Amino acid sequence: MLPNKPVQELDDELDFSLAKGITVAFVYSEHQVILNLATFSSREQIWVDDEKVVDEKVFALRSEHVLNVGDEQMNLSISMERFMTKIMIRAFVAGHLVYETDALSRANKKSLSWKAVVGLAAVGAAVGYATASWLV
Repeated sequence: MLPNKPVQELDDELDFSLAKGITVAFVYSEHQVILNLATFSSREQIWVDDEKVVDEKVFALRSEHVLNVGDEQMNLSISMERFMTKIMIRAFVAGHLVYETDALSRANKKSLSWKAVVGLAAVGAAVGYATASWLV
């Protein structure tokens, strides 16, 4: 972590619901970064200081986004490391890790139950099967 620019997690901003997905927020160098991972549409949305900078559908298990945060470039990595049980979000600035969290673990502390995880897995499997069937 860069010692002169601490990262503040905004736990109050953490939210999870089947309808809205997972939302994670943190502050880096006085700039707020908010990330939303949609539950059903595979959409990733990222805001920096209330300006939407990323709005993409991502069907991969790993994605990377380059953001301008103030006068610095931040690489934001999102990866599903264990299917439906561990989604890691990592932010790097100048090659240094400045933020890391397991979004599902944090959501579990708030409101995500094992029933929700099983439901998400079932819906994800159904959407994946439907998408694969449509593409073939």
